[in-house]
Amino acid sequence: MSDVFIGRQPILDRDMHVFAYELQFHQGLNPNQQTLEATIELIKKTEEEIGFRSIVGEHNVLLSLPKELISKEHLSNFDNYKQLVLEIPNNVTKDVEVLRSLKELKAEGAGVALHDFIDDDSSIKLATICDYVKIDTEAHTEMQMKKMLESLHAKGVKVIAEKVETEEMFNYLKKLGFDYFQGYFFTNPIVINGQKLTGNKLTLLQLLSKVNDPNTDFQELSNIISQDVALSHKLLVAINNPAAMIPIRVESVADALKYMGLKRLKFWVNMLMLSSMEEVPQELLTTSLMRAKFCELLADASGHHNDKDAFFLVGLFSTLGAFFRTPIEEIVAEMPLADELNDALVNKVGVKGEALKVLMNIEQANNTLRSLHFDGLGMGQIGNSFMAANAWAQQVISS
Repeated sequence: MSDVFIGRQPILDRDMHVFAYELQFHQGLNPNQQTLEATIELIKKTEEEIGFRSIVGEHNVLLSLPKELISKEHLSNFDNYKQLVLEIPNNVTKDVEVLRSLKELKAEGAGVALHDFIDDDSSIKLATICDYVKIDTEAHTEMQMKKMLESLHAKGVKVIAEKVETEEMFNYLKKLGFDYFQGYFFTNPIVINGQKLTGNKLTLLQLLSKVNDPNTDFQELSNIISQDVALSHKLLVAINNPAAMIPIRVESVADALKYMGLKRLKFWVNMLMLSSMEEVPQELLTTSLMRAKFCELLADASGHHNDKDAFFLVGLFSTLGAFFRTPIEEIVAEMPLADELNDALVNKVGVKGEALKVLMNIEQANNTLRSLHFDGLGMGQIGNSFMAANAWAQQVISS
C-alpha cells in the first residue's frame, strides 16, 4: 500500500481560541491506485488504536479527505457529525455523487468547508452550500482578499485564512476581516529585538531553569515549590485529579514525590508554570506537550531509549521563545542545559535537532512530507507518533 499518514493543524478564532483541528491525509512519493485503500485502512486503524475524538478533544474536526471518500459509508467511524466539517475541493460542481453525499451529511449536522476559494464561477457556486471557505493568503492581493471577504460575509459564510505562519500575519489578516486562522502562527510571536526579560517572566524563567537543572534533587525542588503558594496549590489539585491515578489523596509535596517520582513531578511543575503565563493562548501549551511527547516517541521508536527524557525536554522547551516572546537562543542561555540540547533548540542540529525539524515539517504541512523520515523510521511510523502525541496532549490538557 501507499505510505499515507494524517497531519493535524489547529484553526484558531480571532481571540486565539481553538475553533477546530484540520486532519489532513498525506501520501508518500509513489501514490498509486491503492492510495484510497490505504487511506480507508488508516482511518479505521486510527480510530481503533487512538480515536479521532482523542486527537481533537472536544473541538470541531475539519476533515480533508480525497473526494472519493466523502460519504456516510466511509465516515462511519465519526459518531457525531455535528462536530465534523468536511473540506471539499473547488472542482466538484459537476460531481453528482459527491454533492449528493454532502447533502446527506449536512442533513445529519455536518458542516462543509470549501478549500482554496478563488472567486471564479465554480467557487462562487459551491460557496452557496458551504458554511466556511478557505482562502490561500499567499495567492491573493490585499484588494482581492477584501473583495472576497465582503462577498462571502454578505452570504453568511465564515472565512478561514490558510498559511498563517506568524503573529504579525495573524494581526494583519484579522484586521482585513478573516474569521478563522489556520497554522502554528502562535508559536512565532512578534519579538522586539533587544527587549530584556524583566519582572515576573525573568523570575519564572529562573524557576524553570532551577527545576530542570539535572542536579536539582527532591529537597531543592520541594523548597522551590513551597515558596510559591499558588504553584503548590495548583500542583496538589492536579495530582489529586482522578486522571493522575494516584492511589491516595496527596496532601504535601513529599507525598507527591513518593507516588510520582522526581521526573514526573518535574513535568507537572513545568506544565503548571507555563500554564500560569498571561496573554498566552492555551493552544501553545497543548503544542508544547504534543511536541514533547512526539520527540519522546520518536526516540523510543528509533532506538534512542536511554535518551528519550532528553528528547522530551527538547520538544517541551522548543516553544519557550513563544511563551516569553524572546529569541530561543536568549532563553537557553539562561538555562543549565547540556550543549547538545542547546544546539538542538537553537540550531536544530544533532539527532534531537533532526527530530524537531521533522516535527516542524509536519506542522507546516509542506512538500517535504512526501519524503519524511527520521533515523530509520518511515513516513507511516512518524505519522502514527504524531497522532499519538496529539491525543496524549489533549488528554493531559483536559485532565
